Amino acid sequence: MAIYIGYLAAFLGTICWLPQAWKAWATKDTSGLSLPSNLMFLATVSLWLIYGLMISDWPLILANICAVIAVLIIVAAKLRFK
Repeated sequence: MAIYIGYLAAFLGTICWLPQAWKAWATKDTSGLSLPSNLMFLATVSLWLIYGLMISDWPLILANICAVIAVLIIVAAKLRFK
C-alpha cells in the first residue's frame, strides 16, 4: 500500500506545477512569479531527485524528474519574459 501512496503523492506533487509552467509560457507574463523562490524549489527537487536515486526509490525519482522539468520551464520563462 505504501508504494501506491508514494506514486499518488508523486503524481499530485508533479502535476500541480504544470498549470503554472503552461500559463507562464502561454501568457509570457511572469510578473507574479518569484525567481528566488523558484530557484530554491529547483534546488530542493534536485536534491530530492539525487536522494531518490541514491536509495532507488522510484516514486521519488519519477516525481522529482518531472518536478525538475516543470520548475526549469518556469525559471526559463521567468528569465526569458522579464
